[in-house]
Amino acid sequence: MSTNDFTPRQLNADNFADRWQPRPDARSKARGEQRYPTDELAWPGLLHGRILRSPFPHAQITGINVDAARELPGVHAVVTAADIPGDNHYGIVFRDQPVFCTDRVRYLGDALAAVAADTPEIAAHALSLIEVQYTELPVLGDPAAALADGAPPLHPGGNLLDSSLLEHGDVEAAFKACAFVVEGRYSTPRQMHVFMETEGGVAVPDNQGGLTFRVGCQSGHRDREQLASILDLPLDKVRVIGLATGGGFGGKDELTMQPAAGLLALRTGRPVRIHFDRRESTIAGIKRHPVELVARTGCDAQGNILAHQLHAVLDTGAYATLGPAVLTNLTDHAAAPLYRIPNVKVTGQLVYTNNSVAGAFRGFGGNQATFAVESQLDKLAAAAGLHPAGLRKRNLRTPDDAGVEGQTQQQPCDPRLLLDAALASPLWENATETDNRRWLTGVGMALGAQGNGLGNGLPDSGGARLHLSAAGRIELAFGFIEYGQGVIAAVEHLACEYLGCAPDDLDIRLGDSSGPDSGPTSASRSSVIAVEALRRLQPQWRAALQDIAGPHADDLAPGRGGLCTPSGDLRISYAKLAKMAAQRPVLKVHFDFPTGPDATPRGRYLQLLIASVARVAVDRLTGRVRVLQLHHITAGGKVIHPPSYLGQIEGAAVMGMGMALLEDVPMQDGQFLLDNLDAYLIPTLADAPEQRVDVIEAILGGDSYPVRGIGELGIEAISPALIAAIENATGARLHSLPVRPTTLLTAMQEQHP
Repeated sequence: MSTNDFTPRQLNADNFADRWQPRPDARSKARGEQRYPTDELAWPGLLHGRILRSPFPHAQITGINVDAARELPGVHAVVTAADIPGDNHYGIVFRDQPVFCTDRVRYLGDALAAVAADTPEIAAHALSLIEVQYTELPVLGDPAAALADGAPPLHPGGNLLDSSLLEHGDVEAAFKACAFVVEGRYSTPRQMHVFMETEGGVAVPDNQGGLTFRVGCQSGHRDREQLASILDLPLDKVRVIGLATGGGFGGKDELTMQPAAGLLALRTGRPVRIHFDRRESTIAGIKRHPVELVARTGCDAQGNILAHQLHAVLDTGAYATLGPAVLTNLTDHAAAPLYRIPNVKVTGQLVYTNNSVAGAFRGFGGNQATFAVESQLDKLAAAAGLHPAGLRKRNLRTPDDAGVEGQTQQQPCDPRLLLDAALASPLWENATETDNRRWLTGVGMALGAQGNGLGNGLPDSGGARLHLSAAGRIELAFGFIEYGQGVIAAVEHLACEYLGCAPDDLDIRLGDSSGPDSGPTSASRSSVIAVEALRRLQPQWRAALQDIAGPHADDLAPGRGGLCTPSGDLRISYAKLAKMAAQRPVLKVHFDFPTGPDATPRGRYLQLLIASVARVAVDRLTGRVRVLQLHHITAGGKVIHPPSYLGQIEGAAVMGMGMALLEDVPMQDGQFLLDNLDAYLIPTLADAPEQRVDVIEAILGGDSYPVRGIGELGIEAISPALIAAIENATGARLHSLPVRPTTLLTAMQEQHP
């Protein structure tokens, strides 16, 4: 394919036959042979840990007595905050969350103590013997209550954790010049990650004062730094190995069970395993931020958008974790980054409450904001008498435009290409029809943009290590982690491409904090890190192997099995090179994630685009919505491993369907109204629709950054596309997610009394 060919191609085995290979881990997972962190039960002397959590969302702690638990036969340690040798706090942005609470609890997931015992049952019984005296305090059950005058502060700085402002132009003056103005109030739900493997791992002491954590996590190096601080250990005494993990989606970006397991392992001198059951994961695990958004958008008589204003309030729960970064990303997306709008004002508030902690979640605030923005454009088009696509096309940014913060961006292509492809989707055929007068069908579309990397000038670097082992194996190590997203398949393919080797020549090692720091496995950044690292390592690797082979190897290059001739004939195997070397090469690279040419990095430099088209059926008797088909057009650079790419887009879309149609974690006065999966509905295989993914692989600006990470892209535009399709079917426009059948029925009746 030409690098200048921006024609979308359907992602399937026929069109991508040269790259359509099974994932390296597919066979072991299909056979149930894949080992996960808490599958490793054969540790000598293994103990089982449990964590005591608060029964109250907000209370003063007036006393705690663990004597009875310590005396229970089979219990080897009971620890509280008094036993922590270092800092009793953790958190990625602000270390405001206690490992074990001392003076008060702020939500139901707060931890007070932990035990290690011979069996899980003894550990659970020991928890029941711990006596804690509480004095209940007023509960701040929502941001409005937390921001009200006289509300008790949950933290020393008050209940407003963070605020944001993104503004350019004169919004109020621009609204006065608008011919059409629409307003909307939108809400998005608290959502659970629902990874198949809940939080867990094993902490193993090395009998020399150090610990190794074998866990499901998303950043071994960042976890190591926090754990060393908590346990008062030198960094070189803490090792974190992020094993193959049964799903992350942001929910394992923060520490989970590691501090408690580490403290118990140090106290007992024995390995300690902690694995949350689903109820504990529900109560203590990270959630998606529920958001309330109020928007106003206006255009002139021709449909040129003149002004856009939005205010968002995010319930971050009891602690910060990555909430401030979510607010920043939401603010960028709420400013309508795909559209050229001269006057914009976006404000946001991130509020502490006594609810479940909210933090990193696939989409990272961007998809919540996109729901509001794309819904506003649909409403504005209707008010102005324009086709929704016509309004969008008139106002889309060009690739030469700066971003919403004035930053330089590298767009993959002109957004109009995706809009045109979406309008040509076969889903529009028979867009509205009825089936025996009961089911109404409709089609809708929405656009989305997503950036790669942590962005906004946050520290963001990556690294890798390349080594020729004594056995003649090519050992390639990265710090990021395979948690189901397919990064191991991408790394294998990229290594073969850049190093010229075969898969059988490789030993790929991921997620070990004793190796290179590649940054967190989040923000869709791992693929970019892998490409940049291998591009830098490629010439060094060739030179190192040629140096081993001697002066007559200049015409040889790394290939399948070893150094090869230009025609591909093997001349010197990697095993022979390893024996010939006086010192086998160990190559390392470390670099910053691409942030563009701006002196002060803002927003995200590397951008991706998506258009999603949805076809739905609505039951006019019950209000139930069935998603029949989804069609995605993506611009995310070169497709490294097509099955993984397809799985990421389709999987993210189904997760977005859950947020739009089914999922919510309701809370009242700090209490969970559901605390397990028996009442929490997620899309199942029966709900998954037929999906088609078309890709634009070409990248504007040449090959400087040919690959983008697409882990979050598929969720970006699903909610507004589904809402538009529902409106197309029923005439009813909804503003709150998830779409509840009773709400939809009421809206339909109002449309057709």
